Amino acid sequence: MAEQVYCQLKDLVENHTKNMVQQFLGESMDKLIFMKKMNEAWSGHCQQIIMCRSIFLFLDRTYVLQHPGVLSIWDLGLDTFRRHILTHQLVQTRTVEGILMLIEQERHGDMVDRSLLKSLLRMLADLQIYQDAFEKKFLAATEKLYAAEGQKLINDLPVPGYLAHAEKRLREENERLLHYLDQSSKWQLIHTVEKQLLAQHLSSILSKGLDLLLEENRTEDLQLMYNLLGRVKTGQQELCSKMAEYVKKRGKVIVINPEKDKTMVQELLDFKEKLDKILRQCFRNNDKFVTSLKDSFESFINQRQNKPAEMI
Repeated sequence: MAEQVYCQLKDLVENHTKNMVQQFLGESMDKLIFMKKMNEAWSGHCQQIIMCRSIFLFLDRTYVLQHPGVLSIWDLGLDTFRRHILTHQLVQTRTVEGILMLIEQERHGDMVDRSLLKSLLRMLADLQIYQDAFEKKFLAATEKLYAAEGQKLINDLPVPGYLAHAEKRLREENERLLHYLDQSSKWQLIHTVEKQLLAQHLSSILSKGLDLLLEENRTEDLQLMYNLLGRVKTGQQELCSKMAEYVKKRGKVIVINPEKDKTMVQELLDFKEKLDKILRQCFRNNDKFVTSLKDSFESFINQRQNKPAEMI
């Protein structure tokens, strides 16, 4: 008897869900309208399955539990929606393209319906097709966008402006994870942004911006540079090397010119004090940076026999 009831319920759910797919197969349908219809269909389907589960609760807790190969009423509802609606190629393509369209619009500064995005992405996750149907295309679109953006802006913006933009983009992507993207996308998404906006342009960021920021004592910008490059493999290591190059070059100017002998000691003390402050405020007194600074000072002070050491 229980098996018969379950089979009849299953047939009803199957037939009802099959009939739903036609509304998504129209020739020309606005993407946003399509997404709203999909969300309404999904929400309605979930409510109906919850109601069925309530009505057939005894069946769900006895017959289903006693037969391991039989799906629970809730899982039956998910499986049926996935098979008849979301694995239909046209329906899946339209759904994913609509989601990607809204995310792209938001990335370009438009206001979008985040609750709609959250509901549809949750649907894909519940149906266990989030990774295969959506995530691969989403990450490819993300890489394409930020590759082009990084290439353009590294040439158009001064380094402090570029770093501020990279920080803003990382913050925005973390907000998307908070509001509607599945947490399983976090590592790949953030890594893609870091790669395209920071790692790919590491040498340009350092060669175009570091000397100027150090020279002008731009502590906030230097702190941001240190923090962002810390997200990239070898980023802080290369920052440390470039800082050492600057210190040697700038220090050599002070000690190599005999005409500066009268002011040399004070200039060296001022230079050291400025760099110590940058190390504390911007580079968190990183041991490697401290050691590198010490070695750089020793290097340029020895450029003129013993004169600087003697005067100090």
